[in-house]
Amino acid sequence: MRRLQAWILLTLGVWAMGGCTFGLGAATTSDEEGAQAKEAAAEAQRIIVPVEAAHPTRGPISAYFETTTRVEAERRVEVTSEGMGRCLAVFAEEGDAVEKGQTLVELDKKDVEAQLNQSEVQVRQTQSEFERARKLFEDDLISRVEYDNARFAYENAQAALDVQRIQLENMTIRAPISGVVTRRNVQVGTLVNSGMPVFEIVDPTSYLLYIQLPERELPRVKEGQIARVSVDALQGEELTASVSRINPSVDPATGTVRVRLDLDPEVRPRLRESAFARVRLVMETRENALLVPRDAIVDENARKYVFVVRPEPPADAEVDAEAVSDDAEDRLFAHRVEVRTGLQDGGVTEIVSGLDDEDLIVTLGQRNLKAGAEVRVTSTDAEIAALRDKPIDAAIEEAELERAEIEKRIEERKAREAEQARAALLGGTSGDADAEGDPADQDKDE
Repeated sequence: MRRLQAWILLTLGVWAMGGCTFGLGAATTSDEEGAQAKEAAAEAQRIIVPVEAAHPTRGPISAYFETTTRVEAERRVEVTSEGMGRCLAVFAEEGDAVEKGQTLVELDKKDVEAQLNQSEVQVRQTQSEFERARKLFEDDLISRVEYDNARFAYENAQAALDVQRIQLENMTIRAPISGVVTRRNVQVGTLVNSGMPVFEIVDPTSYLLYIQLPERELPRVKEGQIARVSVDALQGEELTASVSRINPSVDPATGTVRVRLDLDPEVRPRLRESAFARVRLVMETRENALLVPRDAIVDENARKYVFVVRPEPPADAEVDAEAVSDDAEDRLFAHRVEVRTGLQDGGVTEIVSGLDDEDLIVTLGQRNLKAGAEVRVTSTDAEIAALRDKPIDAAIEEAELERAEIEKRIEERKAREAEQARAALLGGTSGDADAEGDPADQDKDE
């Protein structure tokens, strides 16, 4: 509510300035017309427009290549089952942090255990036969072939036992890496087949970003270059990343190059996989640049201007010189200055030429401001403080009354100018105009 009051005052001042300067450039036809125009100009110039103003600042500014991407995990594993059986227990849920080797799922092992027991019996049997064959072979009671057959049978039984042990181990599904579970596809009672994906795990410490850079930007990019990153999940917090790898090939379909950005290791655990990220890759930085608020610049006819507050009026402005000299220290005027801009970064713009550090720039109220307008430097907070005890209805009523008064003065000026134009026209077409005198002078005498 209070901010609305301040804006009413600022808007009224800007509107008044634009309205009351109407018609000041009309041609005069007599001394009376000149005096009236001078009086009207003086009245108009005394309409003071409240504005906010500030000096330019010095600081660094950068140019960016802006794009969007998603957070990716360099170490991301889809855990698949190497065994086959019914799920008996699940020991992890989505979002749980797990360590490498931690048990995730237990499958039914009865069949595999039975086969393992059978393999163990087979191993003991073939081992006994092999030991007996070896003694007989050493005593030259059996041939070499018989001895080798007994040895092969024993080794084959051992291999089968090893396979059964591996199959039994596969009935327990474990985490292959440390990380966070992002997906679970199994539940108790599910019949799990070999090769079936049951979990997905990502390592938060391996989060990074990939962006697609246009081929034309390659000469401006190198390893170690800084990028500013904002992730919606972090509520606008700006992170820092750096270029760690530039793909040597160009994608023929898009004409872009894949660039890898590494994030600060301390920040990675706070991110989430596939989180939306806005990336601003720093392409150029200028130190100690002259900076002004971006909104202070007015675009007009492909040119850029700012309004500068100075104690003297512009040379081409219609201002009462005597009034200015009598009260020069208290009056301020708006000068429209053309500028050349450079880099833009957020809400500030670099000024390459046209301004100095000492210039006082209009930062609020410049959109409808006119060159030569008398201004008063204020602030929104000051206007709010001035209107704090005044009801909003009263402020609006005062604004409407002032606006009506301004409109009335404009209409009177228009009527006066129309009468002067009509008198000038009659004076130019009448044959005895010189004898009878100027109509404007007659009106003056009357």
